[in-house]
Amino acid sequence: MVVITIKIFELQPLRIPAGWTVNYNSFSEYDPDTDSEEYCFELCEDMLQLKNKNILIDLGWYPEGDIKGNYRLCLVDTNKEFPFETPLQVFSSSSKKEIIQIIEYWTNYEFFSKYLC
Repeated sequence: MVVITIKIFELQPLRIPAGWTVNYNSFSEYDPDTDSEEYCFELCEDMLQLKNKNILIDLGWYPEGDIKGNYRLCLVDTNKEFPFETPLQVFSSSSKKEIIQIIEYWTNYEFFSKYLC
C-alpha cells in the first residue's frame, strides 16, 4: 500500500490595519526558499489584492509556478485610467520575508495616505 502525503498550506498571517478590503487572497505560508518545489503551484499571479479607497495593493508571482521567479507587489491608484500601466510603487523579490514587510509597510496609513484622493 502506498501512502501519499500532501502538505496543506494555511493563509499567510499578515498585520493589516483596519480599513483595507480583501478582494482575493491565496497568499499561503508556502515559502519557495524552504518548502519543496513540488508545491510550486502555490506560486500564482493572483495571490493577494487589498483595497483602501482609491489605493490597491496587488501581489503575484511571476512567472506563475516557476520556482525561479519572483513575487511582484504593485501599489496602484484605481482613479487612474490604466492603473497597472502607471503604478505608484513596484517591489519585486524572491524573499517572502521582504514581501511581507513591504505589504505591512504599504498598508500603514503613514505610508499610503499621501496617495489618497
